[in-house]
Amino acid sequence: IEFFNINYSAHSRKKNDKLEILRGLSGQFRSGRICAILGPSGAGKSSLLNILSGFKTTFDDGEILINGQNYDVGEFRRKSCYILQEFALHSKLTTLETLKIAAELKLSAKISQEEKLKIVLHVLNILGLENNSETRIDHLSGGECKRLSIGVELLTNPPVMFLDEPTSGLDSVSAVQVVSHLRNLARAGRTIVCVIHQPSSRLLEFFDDLYVISHGQCIYSGSVEDMVGTFHDAGYECPQYYNRADFALEVATGEISGNLDYLIQKTIKRISTVSTEEDKRENQELSERSEMLQKRQVVSLNNNHENYSISQWRQFNILLKRSFTCISREIIVTQLKILTHLFVGLLIGGIFYNIGNDGAKVSANISLIFFIIMFVFFGNSVQFVLLYPMESKIFYREYLNNWYGFLPYFYSKIVAEIPCLLISTFATLIPMYYITNQPQELDRFLLFANIYVLTTLIALFSGLAIGAQFSTQLAIFMMPAFGLPLIVFCGYFIHYSELPEILQPLTYFPFFRYIFEGSFQAIYGFGRKNLDCHQVFCYFRSVPKILELMDMKENTYLIDVAGLIVWILIFKVLFYIILRIKIKKFT
Repeated sequence: IEFFNINYSAHSRKKNDKLEILRGLSGQFRSGRICAILGPSGAGKSSLLNILSGFKTTFDDGEILINGQNYDVGEFRRKSCYILQEFALHSKLTTLETLKIAAELKLSAKISQEEKLKIVLHVLNILGLENNSETRIDHLSGGECKRLSIGVELLTNPPVMFLDEPTSGLDSVSAVQVVSHLRNLARAGRTIVCVIHQPSSRLLEFFDDLYVISHGQCIYSGSVEDMVGTFHDAGYECPQYYNRADFALEVATGEISGNLDYLIQKTIKRISTVSTEEDKRENQELSERSEMLQKRQVVSLNNNHENYSISQWRQFNILLKRSFTCISREIIVTQLKILTHLFVGLLIGGIFYNIGNDGAKVSANISLIFFIIMFVFFGNSVQFVLLYPMESKIFYREYLNNWYGFLPYFYSKIVAEIPCLLISTFATLIPMYYITNQPQELDRFLLFANIYVLTTLIALFSGLAIGAQFSTQLAIFMMPAFGLPLIVFCGYFIHYSELPEILQPLTYFPFFRYIFEGSFQAIYGFGRKNLDCHQVFCYFRSVPKILELMDMKENTYLIDVAGLIVWILIFKVLFYIILRIKIKKFT
């Protein structure tokens, strides 16, 4: 990997002002060697890694060559992998399950299940995880999780690996184990580049090369052994028995006096100098090893659909199975959700007992319908506000490393969540409906339940959209802030005809109107007979008078259903667009 004069700047908070992050960076990372990118915080280490790996596709200017050829981002990303600093995994899966699912997604469909299992077991062995194969990820140590994060990308035998602070958060022993495994992988002909933050002396010995950045400029690029001598030529003296990494960081931050410009110019000259015949022979040999490694890649580069190893339908099935597995491992949480909804259904049924067919208690029945709407919508939407933030890191990592397409993930998450969602909703509706003595007619119950199935789907997609758009703390606030103003127009607090004329058209916009009106039509519409009356006189014994009271027309059920379907599509498309924009910003 060679790169020349990479410049990258980002917009600062000041208007029309740009912050320079990378300033004319050049360098070379060779196959068969492991290189550490070193520098203080804010120097541009991660930005350089993002650009070289193809995760960030926009930068000001510069040139990148792969084996002397022009840099094709799409092709290079299929041959490489990028392991982020905050590596998220599904905590309810075991080590073996994680690798098996990764193998199903990343390896060609032409490879047999037996071959895939051999590859998985081989990766477990070379990373020292064979004794933890049946251990759930939430029970693994930090070092074991880091090695597993390397393992899921190693399945396709990539010739290039980028890692952002692979030792972050690990103790010294675990850090050495991780880097030791990385060095062994490099010796097989891979190009491995790591961003490292303040490594120990022992850890530094495992790296072949160093690339030191100071304020967006390279001050050293070469072997670890030559660094101290190069800095000495620029007037920087490394104390005896001193950590060379700490010394390099002190030079980069300016804590030690010396000629920093000399280092920058010498590095530029060294990189631009034509390689010697010996270097050429070494590079040729390493390139051949790298090419052999690429030929052994088990992932097909001529994939079935959009450069993926398997079809999108197959991706959907694998992701759906993974989602169901994770949900089944959280059986206590799932049971608690269902039992909570069942309890509310029984509680509301007891409070509003036997009022559904009583002409003297129509106002109480109207309040019951309104409460059920609030509970079903907000009770379901809030949990989905939190779903995306918990899943986003996993999604970004896997999607940007070409595990699967956008649509398979999008639909697998939705389909996986719907069964539990609907079971919870019916756990509330069924006991409430019969205990409160709503019309004991199957067709009316189905019409009533259909409205709440659609309400549940609106809660799902609106929660996902808001959770994707805002931070977790803000999203929890935005959900009720978005929903509560719309409730005013549902027809419960004020009738449509009582609103000022200028506001009356707004009543056709909120989905709460269609939920409330659709529920009313299911209970009181379609020519329902007069209600029972156990008092001397019941004004609302006649059903048409109830609809007149609520300022509703008869037989608008299909319009209400159509309105809810439109809102489902709006939130679904909105969630899709937000995810697309998030991915674009990420890259």
